[in-house]
Amino acid sequence: MAERFDFPYHTFRTIYPESGTRVQFGKGYVFAARPDSPVQRRFVLKMTGMQYFVGENDEIDTETMPQRNMGRLQAFYEEHELWKSFVYPHPVLGDVLVKFNKPLDIPEGIIGGNGVLPEFEIELIEQP
Repeated sequence: MAERFDFPYHTFRTIYPESGTRVQFGKGYVFAARPDSPVQRRFVLKMTGMQYFVGENDEIDTETMPQRNMGRLQAFYEEHELWKSFVYPHPVLGDVLVKFNKPLDIPEGIIGGNGVLPEFEIELIEQP
């Protein structure tokens, strides 16, 4: 069973790809053929309130506030990278099998923010 993406503090966009074949004929007529492959949607998540926590010996703590813990999200990405599937609990579509579509891009922290990061995006791609 694939691991679950358990970082609920985000908003999301669902992007449908252009599917099938469309051909432009004369006088503005467009012919569209039914696609012969499944739709592969992309999900852009805007992560909010993520934070690094530091434990004893100045090590990254991945246990404190796990759903908004950036160290834990970073470890999740390092385990899956762009090749390993996991389950994204989409708020509308339900559980969807996905992979990261782009490498994780961690923003600079907020000055004086105690490890809090500004909003940043993660892109996932459905695995039909």
